[in-house]
Amino acid sequence: MMTLTIAIRNIFRHRTRTLITLFTIAFGCVAIIFVHGFFEDALREMRDSYIKAITGHLQVCKRGAFDKGFARPLDYIIDAPKDIISLIEKTPGVRVTSSRLVFSGLMSTGENSVSFLGQGVEPQKEQSVICRSSEDFIKLMRDRSFDKPDVGGVTIESGDSLEAKDTYSAILGKGLAKNLDIKPGDSIVLLTNTVGGSINAVDAKAKGIFYTGAKAFDDIALRVPLSTAQTLLRTEGVNNIVVRLFKTEDTQRVKELLEKAFKVHSWDLEIRTWDEMSDFYTKTKMLFYQQLFILEFVMTVVVLLSIFSTMNMAVLERTSEIGTIMALGTKRRGVIKLFMYEGLVLGIIGGLLGMGAGWVVIKMVSTIGIPMPPAPGMTFNWISQPDAPAKTYVLVFFLSVVAGLVSSIFPAYKASRLEIATALRGNA
Repeated sequence: MMTLTIAIRNIFRHRTRTLITLFTIAFGCVAIIFVHGFFEDALREMRDSYIKAITGHLQVCKRGAFDKGFARPLDYIIDAPKDIISLIEKTPGVRVTSSRLVFSGLMSTGENSVSFLGQGVEPQKEQSVICRSSEDFIKLMRDRSFDKPDVGGVTIESGDSLEAKDTYSAILGKGLAKNLDIKPGDSIVLLTNTVGGSINAVDAKAKGIFYTGAKAFDDIALRVPLSTAQTLLRTEGVNNIVVRLFKTEDTQRVKELLEKAFKVHSWDLEIRTWDEMSDFYTKTKMLFYQQLFILEFVMTVVVLLSIFSTMNMAVLERTSEIGTIMALGTKRRGVIKLFMYEGLVLGIIGGLLGMGAGWVVIKMVSTIGIPMPPAPGMTFNWISQPDAPAKTYVLVFFLSVVAGLVSSIFPAYKASRLEIATALRGNA
């Protein structure tokens, strides 16, 4: 205890130098906390966009559909989905299920045609939010309306969203509509193969133009009411059951419960989670975390060098003092302990300051928000509101303490190896 008390007094003998060192440690901690919070927010926005607009938390299909169904979606129709949906909705953690009928075909305006990926959806279960301007979208992002359970991830840019009463209406992805210069109110013809293999077509009206977080999806997708899709394909079945949960963290748990239930009923179905279907998100997350690791490494090295410089200067300035305490009976390991304690105290104080300053910075920036341009593969600007998890604060504190200890090892060893007579003369 006495050694620790002396160590604390020693580091504040040169206050200016100590404050500079503590500022460097705190700045490194704040940098890591802020970047981690920024990355977490970006990943959360991307994740929520995919879940709400495209994948849901879970998707249930006939076995083999996820591997081969993209090319032949009509080969994997679930003819009687009511019993399956009823079982899913009784599972703890499930908020809502919605049936989809996915198909592909050609869309024509009379003069031009383009291929599309169609989704027959239940409008009352896959609601959209309407944003007429960038100001509307910024307001939506600021109040986190996407977090509300009754708002989907499909944003209507012009026109109106689908409603339960609609029949031969469609909303088109922004890129798809742009390819054929389609505006809300225009007539379109949808042509596709039926389940029986014949060709069928329907006339529909473009009711609205939408966009999601994924540009690749918006360039090819359109949505129609499920009843219209079933009429077009001449089936009463669906090929996709989308499951949304109350909490994203429950995804794996609910998947395991459903797999056990399906096995009991001998249903030939398979389940995929949102992250298994979002390859772009998964790779982006890996890239972000690799960049974060590099930042953590660089900032830790900066902190190490800062504390090392401070401790090394302390050894040079206190050579006579070290010789004196060794002459009075302090053993070499006692000298090592003293300097190690000084490095530890610097690391602890700097880490605590960094955690506090990081929390303040995160809260201030999150309240104000940072307008960001569209990320690669995305279609809209967004407002970054960094929010670092608790584990980040623990990490930066741990790194600062370790840096304090490691950076004091060599100066402590150097001080302990001084010859008493040489040290008393003030020569290092």
